[in-house]
Amino acid sequence: MKLNFVPKIIYRNGFIVVAVLIGYTMAFLSQDYGPLEDTKIHQDHGTRILNYFKGIDEIATLSPINDQGNYYDVNKNIDSEHHGMNGFGGFFDLLSNFLHQFFSFIGVYEFKNFLNSIFGFLLFLFCGLLGKELGGWKVGLFTLLFVVLTPVMFGYSMNNPKDIPAAAFYMFSLFHIIKLLKELPRISIKRSFLLILNISILINIRIIGLIVIGYVLLAVLLWWLLENYKSNFKKIIVKDTLLLAGKSVGICVLAYLAVSIFWPYAQTNPIKVPFEMLFKTSEFRGFENLQIFEGNWQSSFNVPWYFAIKNLFIITMPLHAFIGFFLIPLLYYKNTNKNILYISIVLFTTVFPMLLVIFGKPNSHDGSRQFMFSVLPIVVLSALSWSRLIQLIKIKNVKLAIYGILFLLLLQPLRFMVQYHPMQALYFSPIIGGVGGAYGDYEIDYYGVAIKPALDWLEKNVGDKDNPPRIRMYYGSQTKVTYHLDKSPNLEYALTRRDSPDWDYSIVMLAEGKYKKDIKSANWSPENTVHEIKIDGAPICFIIKNSYSVDEDILKIEKSLSNAPSVNQYIQLSLLYYNKANYLKSIEASKKAVSLDPNNSIAYNNLCSAYNNLLMYDEAKIACEKSLLIKPKTSLTINNLSVSFKGIDRRENRKLTSEEYLNLSYNYYKLGYFDKCIEVSEELLEIVPNSVVAYNNICSSYNALKQHEEAIKACKKALEINPDYQLAKNNLKWAESKLNP
Repeated sequence: MKLNFVPKIIYRNGFIVVAVLIGYTMAFLSQDYGPLEDTKIHQDHGTRILNYFKGIDEIATLSPINDQGNYYDVNKNIDSEHHGMNGFGGFFDLLSNFLHQFFSFIGVYEFKNFLNSIFGFLLFLFCGLLGKELGGWKVGLFTLLFVVLTPVMFGYSMNNPKDIPAAAFYMFSLFHIIKLLKELPRISIKRSFLLILNISILINIRIIGLIVIGYVLLAVLLWWLLENYKSNFKKIIVKDTLLLAGKSVGICVLAYLAVSIFWPYAQTNPIKVPFEMLFKTSEFRGFENLQIFEGNWQSSFNVPWYFAIKNLFIITMPLHAFIGFFLIPLLYYKNTNKNILYISIVLFTTVFPMLLVIFGKPNSHDGSRQFMFSVLPIVVLSALSWSRLIQLIKIKNVKLAIYGILFLLLLQPLRFMVQYHPMQALYFSPIIGGVGGAYGDYEIDYYGVAIKPALDWLEKNVGDKDNPPRIRMYYGSQTKVTYHLDKSPNLEYALTRRDSPDWDYSIVMLAEGKYKKDIKSANWSPENTVHEIKIDGAPICFIIKNSYSVDEDILKIEKSLSNAPSVNQYIQLSLLYYNKANYLKSIEASKKAVSLDPNNSIAYNNLCSAYNNLLMYDEAKIACEKSLLIKPKTSLTINNLSVSFKGIDRRENRKLTSEEYLNLSYNYYKLGYFDKCIEVSEELLEIVPNSVVAYNNICSSYNALKQHEEAIKACKKALEINPDYQLAKNNLKWAESKLNP
């Protein structure tokens, strides 16, 4: 007994020490990561849920299903986002927003990353504890190392607010299912509560968590069949069987109903909503995208049946887990029926989700990360399989050789994680040649992991407090860059379109390669690249320095337009003139673009920007509203419209300066808005009654409108104030000559 007891203590203590080190390390490292692609949309969703529980508003209860019975497209506009996101429970987003109230001195995403790392650590911890339940403390320690050295999981544990919490509660639930099986036929209040808590929160985060309710019933049924198989089902006690069934069903029912506790929309109908959302999952197109797989760009709704299997279990699985998968049959060799039951349940929790993916054909996007939770059971079984292999081998030297091989296999992902911190989530298996082998054939950084390292490089190498360079990023959620740039005194954020020259440095994600036919060359100009973020020698993010020569480009485009009018070239021309502060020419080019394409949202937005700079806020508002009618959810246009509203308010409340009024009147005159020029000049006279320039502008405008009598009156007023004002003399002479030819 003593000889067996000592190793257990050693492995148990080793497990505790390693777990503590992992927990502290993850919490510390979490601050090195930036927001990911859809972090903001989940953050905003959490804010709305918190507002609901505070009694501020009811937005979080809006139905994600429209009047036609279809799921709202969250990408369409803000209203659709508010509706569509309510199809998710958002427990983690609610929790992070609630807790951040008490730590508001910490940045919102720094705090969110810290909390994310805690959930990631608990995920790894419970994987280790599950391994311990299956094979003792030695297997538990093996499992803990196996899951931590799964780079994709480790990387996303720091800043993925959806997939990691979902995976955590999936493994929490699985752990308690195995504990339940070991305790049957007794079902304690403690175990029941923990199952209800974990399953309900899992479903709240990802609706596919409903399958875990089935796992509970299946596990209890298989246990009952195994228990009664020995007696050929002749010793069944009906009362005990019904009691067991009743308790099991009760756990599942309560877990289902508890889903609505933290889910405002589910509270509108706790019985209907979870199942309704499960069946509507296939309609959710909010994160539909074009992604590269096996060298071809494919829609996330039109990928091969093995898409998730290959992404999750082959090309991103580290070798220690991948090889361990093929050792799983050893777990069924000379094992007890109960252990086989536990192993089979864990294996089923990986296999069943993949079957659902194959036959259900959901929106499988971003490397199938939404099914990431199904990877962990296999990693647990892989650790158990390696341990079983070592146990079965009796030759000491062979056993040591296997330990050596396993050490080298674990060293490979560890080296990657240290070398490419904080980009562990971009790991690819040596099976396909790592990231270098995946380059051009598989989606590498769809989530914006490399943006933070790119910003860190810019901060260090080109940051300038006195003259901060303008940094822009075209692709995806701007929060990936704005959160850092808004806090940096050395860099300035530039909100521009992809074809705009108004920036100094541009961050280009590899995912932008979808805009090019040549996948491997993607979407950048190598001669302008000043830095590349690389992994395994493969560039995954590019920093481009602006090398535009505006005057040369204007001449080139104008020459091209003289031969063949083009909407895109007129838009480019308007941007070039805009960046030269020639807003009149910019407006002219944008209007020509609109004449060729009346539904071009970019042209209307360009008009809005130029009008704003000319202080012509009424015209800017009209242009922006037209742009938003065509493309509602455009941040740049929304920001421009906000400028227009503020300008209109300033003018209505006579808060423009006299110089601004004069500039505005000139601008209206130059563009031929003569009535508007008169109107603005009269407003100026309310503030500066003796403005000779205002009277002269009125005179010039009336002359242009051929209302010469009114022009004469205005010019005479100007000359009463300043008899030597030559422009007014000239305008008066012109008006009199036209009135008396």
